[in-house]
Amino acid sequence: MQRAHTLLEHEIIARYFSQHSAGADVEIGVGDDAAVVQPPDGSKLVMTMDALNEGVHFRPDCRPEDLGHKVLAVNLSDLAAMGATPLWATLSLSLPEIEDSWLAGFSRGLYSLADRYNTKIIGGDLVRGARSVSMQATGYLKSADAITRTGARPKDTLYVTGTLGDAALYLKLSQNLEDLTASKQDMDYLSARLNRPWPRVEVGQEIVALASAAIDLSDGLVLDVQRILQGSGVGARIELEQLPRSRAMHRQWQDGEDWNLVLAGGDDYELAFTASPEHGAEIDTISARTGCPVTRVGEITREASLELFLGGRSYPLPDRPGFEHFV
Repeated sequence: MQRAHTLLEHEIIARYFSQHSAGADVEIGVGDDAAVVQPPDGSKLVMTMDALNEGVHFRPDCRPEDLGHKVLAVNLSDLAAMGATPLWATLSLSLPEIEDSWLAGFSRGLYSLADRYNTKIIGGDLVRGARSVSMQATGYLKSADAITRTGARPKDTLYVTGTLGDAALYLKLSQNLEDLTASKQDMDYLSARLNRPWPRVEVGQEIVALASAAIDLSDGLVLDVQRILQGSGVGARIELEQLPRSRAMHRQWQDGEDWNLVLAGGDDYELAFTASPEHGAEIDTISARTGCPVTRVGEITREASLELFLGGRSYPLPDRPGFEHFV
């Protein structure tokens, strides 16, 4: 094992976390007590924050590049659900010891995604303790109001981006490696879906003027859609056969057991959103333009409940509809 490093805190920050020290909209960035930034004229700022703790949100053997990517990705996913364009992020990093190779990998993963979405890392904190990563991200709305969880209306169409259940399937398969039947290609794909999710920033920016409600799918489809329904005072009907599943998921499919992975597995970091049926053609165009699959999976109803159907018949809600920290 690599020995703990003797660099001081300011030297670590300068070496690994000063790539975005300043810019056109960053007057003072990394290296001072706080950052000073200039929002775009006439914009509304959108802020979010997520924490990832070892043993809860990521495994001890998680690659540092993946963790650096993921801590930013989960925050950008929240911004995407509001229709916001990313601007800046601050990082709080707690580590039991300093390892050059770990920090270099973490920094690579973090800045690679940040550069893709023109997000500047403008400050943060570094402390000694149990491994934990927290990030606060800020975005802005160019013109339209934010998409919230409270605007869904009866007869709206319910959509989801990407595919569902892949991250949960990877966790399930990796717990029984001695009986593993999945190919290396499938396991690599499923691992990436857990450890390196791609935030649907482009879709969020495109649907901001069309969607009536939206949410980031982090805790499970059923639980997160219920949050939209509760906020909007409506219900929904979801057709299970319409839920988008990857080729890897289809190859490992085990009927009822895997419906729970799709419905309640969590860690999807896709978007669920609602929109009037009159916007269907525009949403199809957005899907084609962004290269992100967007699938119609159900309809909003007046009755304040969520109903699942499979083959025209009612299907029971999962006993555990998604991930809850304190349950």
